[in-house]
Amino acid sequence: MLYLDNRNSIIEALRSQPESTTRLWVEVGHERTSSEIMSEARSAGVSVRVAAKEQFARRFKGAKSHVCLEMEEFSYADPDALLGQASALVRPLFAVFDGIYDPQNLGNAIRTAACFGVDALFIPRDNACGVTETVINVARGGASHISISRVTNVHRHIEALKKKNLFCFGLDERADRTLFDADLTVSLCLVLGGEKGLRRLTRESCDMLLRIPTADLFPSLNVASAFAIAVYEAARQRGAQK
Repeated sequence: MLYLDNRNSIIEALRSQPESTTRLWVEVGHERTSSEIMSEARSAGVSVRVAAKEQFARRFKGAKSHVCLEMEEFSYADPDALLGQASALVRPLFAVFDGIYDPQNLGNAIRTAACFGVDALFIPRDNACGVTETVINVARGGASHISISRVTNVHRHIEALKKKNLFCFGLDERADRTLFDADLTVSLCLVLGGEKGLRRLTRESCDMLLRIPTADLFPSLNVASAFAIAVYEAARQRGAQK
């Protein structure tokens, strides 16, 4: 069971996947400020409970708001189904993350992906952070607007994406070519490492490695920040081409 306490995440979950939500809890005394969320829940057919302050605090330790949504575990998309849909998209924009461990980073990346219309996001099944309640709360509703899938082997999945005619461009601060010199209007999959960067096999699987120009004395970017810059540049180029 997941517990969402971010208001944007709660509203988006109620609107896009009410079948996965079970109950909305509101701390007594905060019904007025939570009226929009309570209305969304009732419209979606989701039970609403008002709890005493002590009960709410005991049940939802660490909650950052006075409202909390109970929902089922996150439902991942089938990676093979997403691969099958790639050829039907005009200019697909996918992203692969090679092992993010920090839920804050993954949540921010999902939020960015939703903001810029990424079609699908792939993460490793093992040795990486999954889509937890922290991730969903940090994503501020973004997890409800993007297909996210777990894959067993990142290297093999990149090869499968390439067979679907997607160019797989990896971000690496040691690359010779910069992000801004590459054509990102093609059918594209952006490949990023985790907090420690791309693993060797993943790096070797990419069609091209690109770096984001940064200051010589401090070249390293957080993975979520690097992804935001890369996907924004892809969206900018595609918008300019239109």
